Amino acid sequence: MTKTNMEDLRKKSLLPTNDVILHCLLGTVGNESITKAFLFNTIDKDVGELDLDLNLNLIREYYDSKLGVLDIRAKSKDGTNYNIEMQNTSSSTLPERILSYWSRLYTSELKRGNDYDILAKTIAVLIVNDNISRFSFIEKFHTKWNIREEDYKDVILTDDLEIHIIELPKYIKQKEIGKAKNIWLDFILNPNGKEVLDAMKNDKELKKANEEWRKITADDIIRDRALRLEIAELDRNTMISHAHKEGLEQGIEQGIEQGIEQGIETLILNMLNQDISIEEISKLTKIDIAKIKAISQKYKQKNHKNTQDNKNDKNNNT
Repeated sequence: MTKTNMEDLRKKSLLPTNDVILHCLLGTVGNESITKAFLFNTIDKDVGELDLDLNLNLIREYYDSKLGVLDIRAKSKDGTNYNIEMQNTSSSTLPERILSYWSRLYTSELKRGNDYDILAKTIAVLIVNDNISRFSFIEKFHTKWNIREEDYKDVILTDDLEIHIIELPKYIKQKEIGKAKNIWLDFILNPNGKEVLDAMKNDKELKKANEEWRKITADDIIRDRALRLEIAELDRNTMISHAHKEGLEQGIEQGIEQGIEQGIETLILNMLNQDISIEEISKLTKIDIAKIKAISQKYKQKNHKNTQDNKNDKNNNT
């Protein structure tokens, strides 16, 4: 990333499409009414009293730490679990990722000796600021998923599983032709948009969310953390794109693999040098933690060897 691009990024408004910002908005104790309004208007759930204490850390400490889990967890008074996550880039395994998040939350309270009736309904909400390739034939921007019997489509195996996936590019496209309208998705895309500002006059929770967003994005620590993730994500996309290009220019399969691998290694090292944790790198790049650790160790050993060689050269010269 060039110096000019970096400066432009630091000046820009941080939107709720940044998962750090969204987490601060919907996952902070005290913002329960905002989270309730979001769920009601986005997935049509009247959740009643909501508990956000599942997001254990104070938000400023959380983002100043090395923690890399940015999903938002909530529990309603009736025991229903909610998991909300924001992703700016899609991948071939994104649906499996949200299913994994759902399953971890669903079974989190199940201990040895417990009856299965302790398990509570768990609803996962994935917002994607990208198109999901395997859903390209599905026109609607909001899809709801359950486990259904193959021949009896109306029969659900269990009501405990419910997954909502929202593709923002599809929403924008359908809104442009007058087929969609959701003011909370408009807010996530642009809290300063005219429609959002007009709606705030009659929607106290939307107004509260906008005020909270302004406070969050003015917080230097949170802003720095959010910018780091945006920069890392841009670096990731640039590096992978460059790696693909280099490999294609070589015109052979080996060249493609080498180009991509070299680009991935460079990306990981750049992110480590920005003091981004291995867990965060894995989340952003979808690269396995073990591989990231191996690359980190490889370059530590290489740097150590170079240091030793320089010392030996210096001793020989003297």
